[in-house]
Amino acid sequence: MKQLAALSLSLTATLAFAQPQILNSGFETWQDPAAATAEPEEWSSVKTSDGGDFINNLAPQLCWQSTDAHTGTYSANLRTADTFVGPASGIMTCGRVHAELNPNNGYVFTDAGNADWNQALTGRPDSIIGWYKATIVGADFPTLKAALHTSTGSIPENGTLGNWVGGADWNGPSTTVGEWTRFAVPVNYFSAGAPEWALVVVTSGNGLESEVGTEVWYDDFALIYNVTPVPSENMAYVTADDGFALNVDFSTGGEPVAATDFVAELSDANGDWTAPVAIGSLNTTLGTGTIPCVIPAGTPSGTGYLIRVTNASPFYAPLEAGITIDLSTSVAANAGTGASVRSLDNGIVVDLSRAAGGPVLCEVFDARGALLARETLVGAAQHRLSLPPAPGVYTVRLTGNGVGGAHRVTLW
Repeated sequence: MKQLAALSLSLTATLAFAQPQILNSGFETWQDPAAATAEPEEWSSVKTSDGGDFINNLAPQLCWQSTDAHTGTYSANLRTADTFVGPASGIMTCGRVHAELNPNNGYVFTDAGNADWNQALTGRPDSIIGWYKATIVGADFPTLKAALHTSTGSIPENGTLGNWVGGADWNGPSTTVGEWTRFAVPVNYFSAGAPEWALVVVTSGNGLESEVGTEVWYDDFALIYNVTPVPSENMAYVTADDGFALNVDFSTGGEPVAATDFVAELSDANGDWTAPVAIGSLNTTLGTGTIPCVIPAGTPSGTGYLIRVTNASPFYAPLEAGITIDLSTSVAANAGTGASVRSLDNGIVVDLSRAAGGPVLCEVFDARGALLARETLVGAAQHRLSLPPAPGVYTVRLTGNGVGGAHRVTLW
């Protein structure tokens, strides 16, 4: 592995990603692409192992540049090859391969003292994603393994497990995959600290049991960072004229590499994100923050609203938090005496059975305070209003015959 383009790649990562990523994860730049030692820059394979010239010259080529790409121009093609000691699975790592004549002693590792063979990472991604295609022989299958660690680290762990902050492990299916297919691998964390290094290794097959002829194409790896929102309120009260102010705290394991906008958004009353409403934003270089927000005036009442915090980068994954919104009207809710109002079978029932016989004026207002219906009811009886039922929050105002008050009722 070489880092001849480290500076330009770092600049590219800053522009393309809002958070820490593994460099050259789209495999667009290569070292010696036409040679047997072909490797993506920032990645390495067995031909540049620490085994020395004898082993490296003896080892077969396992990694090729391919023009069959998911995006961009190139992908990495790993192939299982036959050797005098048996099948050798195609392999590629952002660390370095340790190779011996006995393949059982092989592993990959982070060489913290040599920038050619390590990948710095202090973020805490929630998952690793990528795209792959595969031609599988027999019961073979592709793999991805990752260790986010401090100090020294290797895969297999070989006594370094105590340095692991988190790890990921994916075994693909034992089937040929003819179209570019996305895979996602959760990162499981063992401690609350930050890592120093990311060590990722992908293979074409199942280790020492791989089948000759198996080959896999990889492209567009990325680290995904969840963004967790915590609203300061779980109930918001708005009117037709006034919104509701609240704060939305957020946190993510991927601190931005440059200032970026985190935007708090509100779903519709059913939790749908087809047309989200931006309610606040914060430009920051930090992975945590507080966004001042306002629920817009006139937002309809509902218990199914969701809040999330988004970013322009597709590698920030927003999680959701629920909030209930109550749209107050100009009609004061006051239950009064002599009557009760309730919803029943998607309609509104006014119970005047405790009131004396006589006329009672009944007025129905929607959540914005608009008068929907007015009719005269008779005391000492129950009435189902003739108002066409529709989901929403209504206010029913009763006056006359010793009955008074305004009653709030919700139809679902």
